Amino acid sequence: MRSSLGGIQLSLLGGTKPREPLAAIIPLDDMAHDRLQAIERFIRSIHRQQLPDARLTAAQRSRLGHMLRCLDGREEQASHFEVATALFGRRLVSAADWHDSAFRYQTFRLVRDGLKMVERGYRQLLRGRRRHS
Repeated sequence: MRSSLGGIQLSLLGGTKPREPLAAIIPLDDMAHDRLQAIERFIRSIHRQQLPDARLTAAQRSRLGHMLRCLDGREEQASHFEVATALFGRRLVSAADWHDSAFRYQTFRLVRDGLKMVERGYRQLLRGRRRHS
């Protein structure tokens, strides 16, 4: 049986009964550490404890949100100028200065990086940040 609980996917083996302890099986590969952290987050969520998700910084989360908004705008046929205005505000984004605007370049990068993420990069979100020794 498969179930999805708030973004968590579970596969239960046949014969599993409610209120009996569950077991987690993970491959010991290069993602084992990430899987262990996911199991810890799952266990804490069962007990209504919150464990901060350290895979992304606040700035990375914010940038990903901007990338998604850019892609939504692109899907709705909005121009880069319209997307930038929605993201940064009409007060900051000027039509007169658009050609040389930092907001223009940032919007183009957000769209470009959002498309890369959709094409193949989204799986990197599943990997934790690594400390370099």
